[in-house]
Amino acid sequence: MTQFAENYLKYSMDDIMHQALTDEFSVVLDGDGYEARLLYGCKISRDYETKEVTIQNTTRAGDWYTPVSDDDLYIFLQKGWRIGVYELSLSNYRLKLDKVEESIKREVNGRKNPKQIQSLKNARQNIMNRYSKIKYKLNQISNG
Repeated sequence: MTQFAENYLKYSMDDIMHQALTDEFSVVLDGDGYEARLLYGCKISRDYETKEVTIQNTTRAGDWYTPVSDDDLYIFLQKGWRIGVYELSLSNYRLKLDKVEESIKREVNGRKNPKQIQSLKNARQNIMNRYSKIKYKLNQISNG
C-alpha cells in the first residue's frame, strides 16, 4: 500500500482488532500468547508480545490460513471489521460459486451422472443462499 493511500485510511489495525474483540458474533479463539476472533471465514489475531495484528482468510488455501490480500486489507482499513468481513465472505462465496459452476459444466459435458449434477446444483443453491444472506446484512449496514 502506498504512503498516499495510508494517509487516507479510516481505521488502524488496532482499531479493527478492537472492533473484532467487541463484536458479539465473533468466535473467541484466544490461545497461548495471542488473542483472536473468527467471523464468516475471517480470522483476526494479535500477538501479546509483538502486538502485531494479522487478518487471515480461512477459506482460500485449504488447511492453511492465508493473509488477506492488499485489496481486502484496504477494505478493512477503510470500512472496518464487520464490513470487511462481509466483503471478504462475499468474495469467497463468489469463488466457491465459480468452482461449482465449472464442476456442473464438466459433469453435464462429461459423465452426465444425474445424482452428481443434482448434488452440485444443491451446493450451488446453498452457496447462493449464504451469499444472499451476507449481501442483505451488508446492505443493512450500508443503508443505515
